[in-house]
Amino acid sequence: MEILLTLTYTLLFIFIIHKMEFFAVDGISKRVLSLIFILKIIAGLALWSVYTFYYTDRATADIYKYFDDSKVISDALWTHPLDYIRMLSGFGNNTAAFDHYYSEMHYWARKIDSSIYNDSHTIIRFNALLRLFSFGYYNVHTVVICFLSLTGLTAIYKTFVPYLQDKKKELLFAVFLLPSVLFWGSGVLKEGLIFFALGLLIYYSAKLFSIKALIICFAAAFLLAFSKFYVWLAIFPGILFLLWINKTNTQKLFLKFAVVIGIIAALGLNIDKFTNIQNPLVTLSQKQYEFNQLAYGNLTDANNDPIPVAGSIIRIGRLEPTLHSFIANAPAALKNTFFRPYITELRSPMMLLSGLETLLILFSVLLCLLCMKPLKEIRWEYVLFCLSFVLMQFLIIGETTPVLGAVARYKTIALPFLLIAFLFIADKKKLLEKVPFYRKIFI
Repeated sequence: MEILLTLTYTLLFIFIIHKMEFFAVDGISKRVLSLIFILKIIAGLALWSVYTFYYTDRATADIYKYFDDSKVISDALWTHPLDYIRMLSGFGNNTAAFDHYYSEMHYWARKIDSSIYNDSHTIIRFNALLRLFSFGYYNVHTVVICFLSLTGLTAIYKTFVPYLQDKKKELLFAVFLLPSVLFWGSGVLKEGLIFFALGLLIYYSAKLFSIKALIICFAAAFLLAFSKFYVWLAIFPGILFLLWINKTNTQKLFLKFAVVIGIIAALGLNIDKFTNIQNPLVTLSQKQYEFNQLAYGNLTDANNDPIPVAGSIIRIGRLEPTLHSFIANAPAALKNTFFRPYITELRSPMMLLSGLETLLILFSVLLCLLCMKPLKEIRWEYVLFCLSFVLMQFLIIGETTPVLGAVARYKTIALPFLLIAFLFIADKKKLLEKVPFYRKIFI
């Protein structure tokens, strides 16, 4: 039954790709998009296989733990439908009357107290809603998340392709075909939802002054904030900057960028002084503490069994809730996110995948820098947009995450934007002249 349903939904989404105007994309035929969709499903099935047959502890496997928790919510539909609606919507569900549901879940509640929103709720609710159509078959969820991820990635591609007309194939690779984007962005994980929301937010923010775009941007921003708040935080300044540039001009571009970053930073770092919102530096410090507790085996699971120590722990500096501490830790944070895993750290197939991808990206960046356009010909507004998003994400991940495997996965969302930034910088004519094999790949 699972195979039949999975194939049925796959064919349904391929039909949608061929019929929807949204998927009429410059430089990519609908047939190619359908093939990318199938490739994503294969990658999603590969991820399922890894966590089913290689890492066999279902209770700690990310693809299963939120999926399994969602069953508790979906089962309530048939016995207490009002409870189901409240847990799914998040309205009126934080009372003692719901404790018997949450006690059955492994990952709904945090193991230590924190004021940070638990973004695991979003992916659990997503799976609970999807169970209405999947009948509890896991790989139906894989197909749906692959389609949502493809939609978001298509929106990212459509945002930048008008300005990279001579690099359509390179942009296709940067957006859709990076190994980690294919792998992590195709599983039943937060990354698929993040790509979906992020892509729609970026694409429709350029069309913000229409009712349709406003509604989509609001919905996408809401989903992004509740799926992974720091991704929303990282993209927000860049979107404001591009809106300013698009509604004015590119004169004094760097000054405008500095003004946007300066104002947002000043407001953000002092937000606790005029609202009840926690200072983001305190939040990051708490986040690092939580991750250290988890990584070093200081927590227990829902059955009070010790959670094992993470297999790829790296030492990161203790992050105090101060700006000085954040700045002091920044160089090491960026080194960990940009350059690791090192060759000496490739001890598993997943680390090998991440290490090879890191080398590929660094080599691509170096080529782009060696074959730069004249400075006046570079669309700096899009370079600044992409790099500000990448740097903010890399800093937050590097400052708070002491597990190399988690770093490799979390930075997946930023990697397409890193390559896109350098595509804007590169001169294709110089690349074709200086790099013989480049012509064979991208011509």
